[in-house]
Amino acid sequence: MRYARVVLALAAALFITNIWGYDLWAPDEQFFGEGAREMIIDGQWLVTHVNGVINTHKPPLFFWLIALLSLPLGRITSLTARLPSAFASLGTVSMTLRLGRRMASERTAVLAAFILATSYMFWDKARSAQIDAVLCCLIWVALSAFEAWRAGDLGGRRAGLVFWAAAALAVLAKGPVGLLLPLGVALATLAVDRELGQWRTFAPLTGPLVFAVICGSWVAATMLWGPAEYSVWGALKEHFIDRGIHGMHHAQPWWYYAKVLPPQLLPWTFLVPGAMVLAWRRRDRMDRFLLVTVIFVVLFFSISTEKRTLYVLPAFPAFALMTARFVGALLRWDEGPAMSRRWFAVGQSVLAGFLVLLGAVAPFAAGRVDEIPSWVIYVLAGLLLGIGFSTLWAVIKKHDLAAAIVPGAGFAATYLLVAIVVFPMANEFKSGREFAGVIAEETAISRSEGHEILAFDLGNLPVHYAFYTNGIYTVETKDIADLVQHLDRDELVFAVADAKRLDELPPEIRGRVEIVATTHASRRDVALIANRPTLQ
Repeated sequence: MRYARVVLALAAALFITNIWGYDLWAPDEQFFGEGAREMIIDGQWLVTHVNGVINTHKPPLFFWLIALLSLPLGRITSLTARLPSAFASLGTVSMTLRLGRRMASERTAVLAAFILATSYMFWDKARSAQIDAVLCCLIWVALSAFEAWRAGDLGGRRAGLVFWAAAALAVLAKGPVGLLLPLGVALATLAVDRELGQWRTFAPLTGPLVFAVICGSWVAATMLWGPAEYSVWGALKEHFIDRGIHGMHHAQPWWYYAKVLPPQLLPWTFLVPGAMVLAWRRRDRMDRFLLVTVIFVVLFFSISTEKRTLYVLPAFPAFALMTARFVGALLRWDEGPAMSRRWFAVGQSVLAGFLVLLGAVAPFAAGRVDEIPSWVIYVLAGLLLGIGFSTLWAVIKKHDLAAAIVPGAGFAATYLLVAIVVFPMANEFKSGREFAGVIAEETAISRSEGHEILAFDLGNLPVHYAFYTNGIYTVETKDIADLVQHLDRDELVFAVADAKRLDELPPEIRGRVEIVATTHASRRDVALIANRPTLQ
């Protein structure tokens, strides 16, 4: 129990330390911050508005959480925007700990929580003002209730109510995927175990009724009191057809996750294959559940055209539990068959070699990365070399517990260094606050005359500037003809555009455009431009 408290305290430190010390960054954090800001300012809590227009991309739950935490301060801050993700991630680590106790020993459970808290993507999203950490937590509330029912620790009626209520809140966080993932995992697990008939004891009527009441209450409220132009059915079409089939913004090939998952699982990447092989060979009730969870989540998003790395975050607790069971079996913490040590030794040796190589190469970046001073890069390189060599030494000496723990502890130290030192230093280059101030100042006269600012092909960046100008909205477009029409007038007007696309303007318009200010944000050069005649 003592070690469990230590791991939870470590997780809290990793997730919360200095989340207030730097601005909300593009491309996503400012989107949710701005939506919550407009929710407070406009008093429209049913349907989210972002950059002055209705947001059909996301339901309101995450915006509610940010707004409610921000109300005592009267404004959205980096702390209040990120705290929901940090608290939700702590909840997920705690549930992983409890599931680990149910399926194995206390030591294995603590290790699973440690693995989850120190996995790169889980740590990163725990500190981000993005929906996915909250979604992951709610999905695992549902799955934990499902597993407690299967283990006989919770009655079917009570477990079913928790499952369906958590799924309903997950839907209010991120749409239909909040139901499809836990329901798909649960049914697939029962199908693999040939127990589908047991589903009828899992609150078959009251559970869906609770789901319908929670989700239906919001739907009914939006129809009665929300903006007339908002359509729930239009939002569903966007989720299922536009995103799932066509891929609105992030279309990727089916094998995308095979490429992006390994670095996101660091420092545990090279233990995952052995963990999955052991789970496949052993295939007890919990192993089957974990395998089904990982396979279902990854396949679900692989089939969808729309893919982002963070979509598979709900699979991470299952990865952590499988990896902990693998190490626990090796160390004989738990009953049952163990894998050959070769799987573990090879995996950690490869990790050690990778970290040593990365640490040796890192100093060559010193002086070439504007966001990070050279001394920070040297410290990070030293940490990577230290972790790599320490892990390799432990493997050679057959100190298997140390070989398992050292990479996670080293990465935890690195995360804290990054959070305290690197992120604040990078803020100058990642934040849109300064450029937003330039937009506000330069466009003041034009806006006072009733002219709009056009944002041309900038993704979520216009939201970034709206947030840091406290509500100077832009009219977004991807059509070059709209930009031409906007600039082809005698009055002073401004636009914010991707600088590389200004060459697409007709010569007669391009010759009249003056670049007022530039910045680099979200991997693109951004320019504030105005039509020249009014500047002369």
